[in-house]
Amino acid sequence: MGAWGTGSFENDSAQDWVSDVTSLSDVTAKFDTLASLEEQDIDVDLASEIIAAAEIVAISMDQVAPDIPGDLLKKLDKLEEADAALIEQAKMAVSEVLGDSELLDLWSEDSEDSAGWNLAITGLIARLNSDVAANPPSPAEIKEVSGGFGPCVFCSKDIDPKDLTSLSIRDMSSKDNMAMSYGVYCHLSCLNGKLHPRHLIQNWKFNVDEALVDQILKGPAD
Repeated sequence: MGAWGTGSFENDSAQDWVSDVTSLSDVTAKFDTLASLEEQDIDVDLASEIIAAAEIVAISMDQVAPDIPGDLLKKLDKLEEADAALIEQAKMAVSEVLGDSELLDLWSEDSEDSAGWNLAITGLIARLNSDVAANPPSPAEIKEVSGGFGPCVFCSKDIDPKDLTSLSIRDMSSKDNMAMSYGVYCHLSCLNGKLHPRHLIQNWKFNVDEALVDQILKGPAD
């Protein structure tokens, strides 16, 4: 039986492909292969390679998954640094795999190990998001808006403001309750670890040019 685990490199497809990677141009080519598909029917081999390619981009950003084997990291850590365009390409490629792929289908059927895969993917997304500067609210600002926040409702551990996720719960069992809601706080990784893979929350962050945003909101300049 071949290798099969929750980590991005813990499968035969990823391991075989990464053994031939010599530069980030190989990573770009893999993303281009995905983009060239006429139909979004992403087989398990390509999907696994895309996830591995995205991890290589993250490594080039000095964002290393904790479970990458040392010998593999030694090889990949020598590659050049990814530029902004490749980082954005990696984000979009992973999102496509999570949207519809044979890899997603397989993990959706694996009720025993899917939580581990969800956690691995949530970590990959966070690593790829590291190019966007964090701007978390201070505890005082959170307290002013919501009265403060407690520990994660899943693991009961404290949450750093930069990792804070809020859930709004509304009882829809009766139309009389529709106006009532309450909030809870959690780590996104804890939440995703409880969700079905098809409903994993992709908290992507993108570097957006402020001038372009102004143009979109206000229209082109005269």
